[in-house]
Amino acid sequence: LSSSSAASDVYKRQLYTLTHKFRHFILYTSSFIFLYFIAYSCANPLAPTGGPRDETPPSVIEEESSPNFQTNFEKQRIELTFDEWVQVNDIFQQVVVSPPLEKPLDISLKKKTVRVDFDDDEVLKKDVTYTINFGEAIKDLTEKNPAENLRFVFSTGDYLDSLTVSGQVLDALTAEPKENIRVMLYENLSDTVVRTERPFYFAKTDKEGNFKIENVKEGTFRGFALDDSDLNYLFNQSNEAIGFPDSFIVLRPDTNAVVMNISLFTEAQAYRVQDVDSTIYGLLKVNFNQNPTPDLLSLRYDTIGQEVVYQFDRDTLKVWYDQTDRQSWPLYIQQDSLFSDTIPVRPGDRAAFLQERTFEARGGGTGKRFKPTLPVLLNFNHPIATIDTALIGFYEDTLRTKIQPVYSFDTLARQQLRMSYPWREGRPYALEILPGAITDMYGLVNSDSIVKDYSPDLRKNFGNLNLTLVGFDSTSQYIVELLGRSDALEKRWIISGSESYNLILNTISAAKYTVQVITDYNRNGRWDTGDYDLDRQPEPIYRRPIDDVRANWDVEATVTLGEKLPEPEKPAAPPSTNRNSRGGQSSGRSRGN
Repeated sequence: LSSSSAASDVYKRQLYTLTHKFRHFILYTSSFIFLYFIAYSCANPLAPTGGPRDETPPSVIEEESSPNFQTNFEKQRIELTFDEWVQVNDIFQQVVVSPPLEKPLDISLKKKTVRVDFDDDEVLKKDVTYTINFGEAIKDLTEKNPAENLRFVFSTGDYLDSLTVSGQVLDALTAEPKENIRVMLYENLSDTVVRTERPFYFAKTDKEGNFKIENVKEGTFRGFALDDSDLNYLFNQSNEAIGFPDSFIVLRPDTNAVVMNISLFTEAQAYRVQDVDSTIYGLLKVNFNQNPTPDLLSLRYDTIGQEVVYQFDRDTLKVWYDQTDRQSWPLYIQQDSLFSDTIPVRPGDRAAFLQERTFEARGGGTGKRFKPTLPVLLNFNHPIATIDTALIGFYEDTLRTKIQPVYSFDTLARQQLRMSYPWREGRPYALEILPGAITDMYGLVNSDSIVKDYSPDLRKNFGNLNLTLVGFDSTSQYIVELLGRSDALEKRWIISGSESYNLILNTISAAKYTVQVITDYNRNGRWDTGDYDLDRQPEPIYRRPIDDVRANWDVEATVTLGEKLPEPEKPAAPPSTNRNSRGGQSSGRSRGN
């Protein structure tokens, strides 16, 4: 019993020792993990959760930061300490230095302080005021509120320059504001400076196209706006959009600010042939790098007895041709002095083409219901050569009274049959084209009958527009366009010789419309973009929405060229809960029929 008791005591002492050591291990391990978590949390602050949203942007603590607006500045580290934890993002896009530095800044973050270091090889210009604009690069850690209007300004001379150049950059074609466009000022007034030198001052436009270049010195500058696609501050690519004011920018001490509004445009691009497809006899497809304008291209060919029809389809020129032999011939394409090319046309097997192909109607013409003032259109897959009206029947009403529309086809591509007639609204019409009625340029005919039903829509479903245009120069020519949904062209006029005009459109679809007026300086009947080397601005475009056209209503609209419409009103306050309150009713210049 004594030996058994002794063994039991030893076992108890060992168990106590192990338990004691395990408790110490758990205690030390827990303490280490807790201390590590505290240290990690201090080194890596996290956004707190819960509570109301923080909408206050971070602010610089001036007493703990490098002094702003210094003079006689020498290259040194700049430190900005904030009143809360911050983060730095998108430095390359957001941080803008004017005048531009040769080397990028090194921007880092230590605790609540943003550090800005200059490159060792950077040499600051003498007697120049520099501005570092941080944009939205610095945001608080919790709600990512950006620091507002954060700029650091210093001068390497005895004083800070204080003049300002501001304005707006709009797209010359659409009049929409342009964002992230570099607006640049040059001391060098040479015409080629924008191609060879970096600017002396610059800023970037905001979402509204607005910009402001501050702390500019007195003097005369050449100004530009540039969509700098390669970010080198140079106008060195033909597809970079550019804009410039009509005169130099002159800053004097008695003029605190100068306004410079600029129309941004892309210069006319030279056409380039990207692909040629001649796999099908009778059809050559020439694909360009952009949608070609027909009257900008000169098309000609050596005549060997072939018939040729041109068709422009977006970025493709379709050359329909027919000839009796397989002799090759060249097609010459030229765009003034900008572009020229010669495309060899090598005809394939005509007999195999005629055996495989059919001539038939295709989609895209007039639908069953159509506007009663328009012709009925029927599209075909090949250019039309002749029409035998004896094999075409057009019938009106349920009694099938035969009518005689005027038949024609478009003169350019010749693939659209037009049938014009004083259609009677609401009446049913039936079109029957018998086999052999229409012959294409290859001698193929429609082999099947074509049967279509039509019904002109009621005139009361359309509106009428009486458009008055005032404020015009009688010595200038203008292109007036009425644009409908998605800016689709509804009507176009070329006008000149008067200071006011009256245009009447009857039976137009109920919709929202915009009047677009192009000042056609060179009287060529189309809008022309600008050209920097020729010092030519893009032709001005004025756009103005008019009152909505409603069904069975007459709308009278007056457009004053150049008139600026008032800014849209801000959304009204929520309606009152008072049951006695009543909403107002807007008035217009329309009347029902």
